[in-house]
Amino acid sequence: MKKNMLFTLIILLFGMAIKAQINLVGVANNYPSNIGIVKWQALNPESVTTFPSILNAYYFASSAFDSYNSKYYITGISGNNTGLYSFNTVTNQEHLSSGASLYSNISEFDMSTGMMYTLKLETADYISVYAYDISADQDSLIGLIHEPGINGIVVDAIGFDANNGILYYVGFTNDPALCLYAIPVRDNQFSFTRTILNTTAPNNNFTSVNFDNVNEILYARNATFDTNFIYTGSFVVEINTTSGDVISRGELVEFPYFVGGSSSFDQNTGTFLLVGIDTSNMTKMIAFNTYDNTYVTGFVPGNASEIVCDNTVFAQNKYVLTRIKPEQTFNFRIYPNPVSEILTIESPSAGKVTVQLISSYGKRVIDKDFSSGKKIELNLSSLAPGVYTVNLTSEGKTASEKLLVK
Repeated sequence: MKKNMLFTLIILLFGMAIKAQINLVGVANNYPSNIGIVKWQALNPESVTTFPSILNAYYFASSAFDSYNSKYYITGISGNNTGLYSFNTVTNQEHLSSGASLYSNISEFDMSTGMMYTLKLETADYISVYAYDISADQDSLIGLIHEPGINGIVVDAIGFDANNGILYYVGFTNDPALCLYAIPVRDNQFSFTRTILNTTAPNNNFTSVNFDNVNEILYARNATFDTNFIYTGSFVVEINTTSGDVISRGELVEFPYFVGGSSSFDQNTGTFLLVGIDTSNMTKMIAFNTYDNTYVTGFVPGNASEIVCDNTVFAQNKYVLTRIKPEQTFNFRIYPNPVSEILTIESPSAGKVTVQLISSYGKRVIDKDFSSGKKIELNLSSLAPGVYTVNLTSEGKTASEKLLVK
């Protein structure tokens, strides 16, 4: 009895944690007059907030979230302009780069750098791998995968290991066979490995690929079919990136259909999120706990799609604030970090010091001169939460630190 009570308590706590921690973003395609951007916490109907946008339409399966810079991206249409639309989930500011490169859901962000990687089928028999610097709107071809006979790229089948810089893609070889492509995109020389998957049924369809950057596990949804291509079920599976073994974590028994382009993974709680359509034709949010292989279901805001998980806090704490800094010409200390009100800056400089605070948008929000850098205090209570860069300049030398404002 005690064990059963403890298990029930764990499930309840898991559900409470989901409500408190998992932040989701999507688009609402029937918002009055224009497309709306929707933010909410998973399974909490009272948390829904909708923001009117400049968009009139958007491309299916073209959403992605840059946790490094707190931005939701989608390929959008506004009047006669088509381009890359961004919405900052911290400041709620939007922007449409009408000349920017378009991309699809075969794209993934490196949450440790903010760089985006995309797969394209531009010529027969070759998959092109691109690195895209959004701030400069520059695509760089980093390599080609030769796959004779390939006739397409699977949508929503890509994940990124931000710890090791590896882009994963589940697709077909020319055999045809399902395989896992692993591409270490940070290496100077392009390379990749191709691992045939040890599938669990005569016919399989892998989508909703997501990478757990805490436990370094690759997850996916696997729809299985028998020898006559009759659907037999959908499973949340773990893919062994070395052996290609497919390990079933749990069956989504009451969901025969799923909404494409709306899978995500919450790094803080280890929750694999999917939008499913149950046997009563009801659309529901599925929150699958990868620690105990159970799931709970909840709501999806009206007509919301292109759903992604906002992992900004996780990325900031794991990658942005802890990254190894380049050697600086002089050192200074800032505290507390994260900060909500008063920031203290201490430096060895006894002379004039210039302090600049720059937002993730590149906007200079503070630019002040001080007669001495021994101890400086700044009131940051009016600033929007997010990641900022603190620059100190003294005697012609500049040093920088990352700062998280809560």
